[in-house]
Amino acid sequence: MNFIWIFSAGFLAVGTVEAADLRIATFNTESDADTQPAKVAETIDEIGTFDVLALQEVEGLQALRTYTEAAARQGGRWRFVISESGFNSGREADFLGIIYRSDLFRQLSTTEIHAIRSRPNGSPYGATDWSLRGALVLRLQEISTGSEFQVATVHLKCCDFPEIRSHQAALLVQELDTSKIPTIILGDSNIPIEPGDSAPNAANAAAFGSLTTSAGLAWVVPKNPVKTQCSPQYNSMLDQVYAPAAVASGAIAEIKFVEPSYCDKDPQGYSDHRPILATIPNFGAQPMATARSAQPTGQLSEADAEEREFLIQRTGRVDDISPR
Repeated sequence: MNFIWIFSAGFLAVGTVEAADLRIATFNTESDADTQPAKVAETIDEIGTFDVLALQEVEGLQALRTYTEAAARQGGRWRFVISESGFNSGREADFLGIIYRSDLFRQLSTTEIHAIRSRPNGSPYGATDWSLRGALVLRLQEISTGSEFQVATVHLKCCDFPEIRSHQAALLVQELDTSKIPTIILGDSNIPIEPGDSAPNAANAAAFGSLTTSAGLAWVVPKNPVKTQCSPQYNSMLDQVYAPAAVASGAIAEIKFVEPSYCDKDPQGYSDHRPILATIPNFGAQPMATARSAQPTGQLSEADAEEREFLIQRTGRVDDISPR
């Protein structure tokens, strides 16, 4: 796989520019019948400052808008994208979503990988299972430098099906590799890693290996390991961030709201997962090469970046959200 080589090549593509950190978060917002998006939005308010937020188990478009409005209270301009997969006849809807700062990043494409909605059967793509979720991939260009990267939010098959997770993870990495664009994969992988461990158990090693070694990525180990799903049945970090290995060693991931009382709020309408906030230092100072070797533009002033984005997107979109 070529994720890591392309990312490293980007380090040599340009001269030094002013450093900029990428702050990226993931949060399973829980779409159960007792979940109240307004209360989940309160949690998003308290995560801290981020530039991109990957979401799982979003109950619908209005909920995603509510979450985007919560993000926008930080300041800046924001947009959201939502998946097609997640509408189910047998359970609560659980869409995937990505929220991002549209004054920092230009959206180049949105892709949904449906190939991973399958179970292994010995064939290259497996047997289709539309009850599973796809992967939502957002390709972004940093406005100030011209560098490109992708964010993929995932929610793999849960519970006692490691062989399905392994199949899904392998297909995901295979599909992402065709783009030749550096990618950050994050979300509820359902790969159980016990707090304090550096890897999952043997049953989940294949899925973990696909998301790390095979993809040229590394798991950004949280500095404060604690289980990320509140159920008393589990003591695992099911939610993870995988970043290009060239920068993952300097990245910092923090599980938010580690106090036990956080989980007491689940029956009150809040999510039963803890969000994770990861910071990748100097991200904007290390532009990433693309398959077309796009030429970076150098650091722009805030005013110039605003003007560029205005020229890129002259027409307002229904998902444009700014602070109220």
